[in-house]
Amino acid sequence: MCTSIAINADNGQVFWGRTMDMNLGMFGEDPGIDVDIINIPCGATIASQLQPWTSKYSMMGMCAADNFNVFDGINAAGLAGGLQVLMESTHAEAEQLQARQLQPLLGEEFVTFVLTSFSSVAEIKAHIQEYGLLHHPYRRGQQRLQLPGHYMFVDETNDSVIIEPTDQGGFKLYDSIGVMTNSPEYDWHLTNLRNYLKLTNVDPVKSKKIYNDRLTLRPIETGTGYGMFGLPGDYTSPSRFVRAALLAHNLDSFTAADGINQLYSVLKTAMIPRGLEHGHAQSSVSDYTRYWVGYDLTQRQLYVQTCQGLAFNTMKLVANQTEITRTTLKISNDAISLN
Repeated sequence: MCTSIAINADNGQVFWGRTMDMNLGMFGEDPGIDVDIINIPCGATIASQLQPWTSKYSMMGMCAADNFNVFDGINAAGLAGGLQVLMESTHAEAEQLQARQLQPLLGEEFVTFVLTSFSSVAEIKAHIQEYGLLHHPYRRGQQRLQLPGHYMFVDETNDSVIIEPTDQGGFKLYDSIGVMTNSPEYDWHLTNLRNYLKLTNVDPVKSKKIYNDRLTLRPIETGTGYGMFGLPGDYTSPSRFVRAALLAHNLDSFTAADGINQLYSVLKTAMIPRGLEHGHAQSSVSDYTRYWVGYDLTQRQLYVQTCQGLAFNTMKLVANQTEITRTTLKISNDAISLN
């Protein structure tokens, strides 16, 4: 379970961010994987488990520490995006992709490939349907896994696209409204939004309502808090989609200096506390928010907060480096001392 949103400041500057919700540890809190920040320079060779490629654009992002599985990131051209789970996603055998003249990619490496290969959403739209996802479970130690996923990308022009590999390994593209969660497919979520047309960001209830001589109801707190009354509050993908979409599109105008703060104000409504989402009664590990990250597309900068600490890690993309580097996140609850 994950949630992504894109918002733009009053000067048009774009901010994109996501929550990473998994039932796997990422920072030593549970069994799972180690995650760090990777920087890949232009001209670097990406050691794919399928076939290596050379990066056209430098990029940085959140990545599994022992491979090139980037979960989300940004490149030197100001293109940002990430991976989220979609159970309806498909993969095809090599012969099937070859018959359709589609070049094979691995879903786990898809974000890395896009951010090192394309400079804009328009370029993605022009070329991504030349590719398809190969049925090729990813090797990690003794495990072989294949993550079902779909992808969201946004660029500095605020153009955004959703990419779903639901066509027998091939991709379906959707113009994005700036929000993505998980299953069902994107067009279902867009249709479901119509169920919430009456929600408003203005407190509509100000006076008492008389039903009959025995029942008169007065608004709570003189009518405050009724903006978005009826907004779904659970953590299912459809509810998170509606909540994120309506909140992100009803923000007051804000400056670029407040972009990350505004991004957080929406994403925190989708963050899942530990313990609420167990797969079964005997499971000791729950599906919850392992980190949330915000990207400033203009500054090529990320801000990330992990489930293990309240402190933020922030980093700017280093565009002129020559080697692939990885940075371990610092876990801390230290507050700013005012003494």
